[in-house]
Amino acid sequence: MEITVRFPNLGFLFEYEDRTFSVLGFDITIYGILMAVSLLIGLGMILLCARWQKLNLNLCLGASISALIGGVIGGRLYYIAFSWSQFSGKSWKILCDIRSGGMSIYGAILGGVLVAALFCRLSRTSFWKMADIVCMGLLSGQIIGVWGNFFNREAFGEYTDSLFAMGLPMDSVQKSAVTKLMKQHLVTFRDMDYIQVHPLFFYESIWCLLLLLILLLYTWRKKFEGEIFLRYLAGYGLGKCVIEWLRTDKLYIPKTKIPVSLLVSAALFLICGIVATVRRILSKKREKVSRRRREERNAAEEKNDGSRLEDIHNFENVQDEFRDILEELDRAGKMVAEEDTESNESEDSKSAETAETTETEVSESVEDAEAAEAPASAETVESENKGTEGSAESAEAEPEAGPDDREDV
Repeated sequence: MEITVRFPNLGFLFEYEDRTFSVLGFDITIYGILMAVSLLIGLGMILLCARWQKLNLNLCLGASISALIGGVIGGRLYYIAFSWSQFSGKSWKILCDIRSGGMSIYGAILGGVLVAALFCRLSRTSFWKMADIVCMGLLSGQIIGVWGNFFNREAFGEYTDSLFAMGLPMDSVQKSAVTKLMKQHLVTFRDMDYIQVHPLFFYESIWCLLLLLILLLYTWRKKFEGEIFLRYLAGYGLGKCVIEWLRTDKLYIPKTKIPVSLLVSAALFLICGIVATVRRILSKKREKVSRRRREERNAAEEKNDGSRLEDIHNFENVQDEFRDILEELDRAGKMVAEEDTESNESEDSKSAETAETTETEVSESVEDAEAAEAPASAETVESENKGTEGSAESAEAEPEAGPDDREDV
């Protein structure tokens, strides 16, 4: 069946055969191709951000693959849980068939977060740091992936006649998604009835693109690990609130008329936005405190450095003083040496004079002694001569003794 999608107010007309095409007898859906392309783009963005932030590429790739597996399982289970009336009594093959759609983005995020957190726990890696990286890849993939709703003609909004109004053949969409307001504004084109609705896939794609650019700029200003992930959840939740409000094929909480995705979107926007804001304020305060302490520490270090410089200057001054003292001592020593030399010379001259006087005195005394000894020797000679004469006389007188004298002896 020929299917045409119109954008009447923009003048665009897209004609294509069907939602699938066949390759070697195997049916491939355009939705699946877009999912594969978005997956590759997301992985590329994750690796690029990891390289920018100098993170381990293998760990980032492992966290991405684990989040992908958990996202596929969680997205399908979330959709089945809130659309159980459609799947009740169906076989496992139908329950596991994701080629024709039937996935939920919030279920995919929840499942991906749980499995990625388990991976980070086992690999001893910071979950919040990985979440900041992986969410950028997820957001990049969403920009392309949501266009699958365009080819599946699903997840559109209420009737509109705005600039971006999209016309879909009424026979190509689910009857449960067509509202009374759409039926009241049917448009006939080429003998076919068209409904004119909001292109929510386009709104979501543009919103994800803007959010990606904002987060890329915000990455370099983040104050704590996990801030980018929380900002992503809050920002995506804000845009998704509007999209879910306009959407006609909502998923409701069982036995209620409360749109579950709208409720989750509002909760994510409020909770994650408040948590991210509070944590950022606290981080700024901690930065101010740490900056003040660092400034005080630097001031103390500078003061210590200044005192060290003063000590150095004082030491240099002391050195100069010691140098002056030593120079004075040298001068004094030289003066003392000169005085000693002069005194020695004077003493030598005095000693020489003394020696001369002594020699003269000695020579005079010797002369006096010689002069005194000369008469004494003469008297001695005379006395000796007299003694010899007396002894000779006595010798001559002794033989004259008589015989009587000899006997008595």
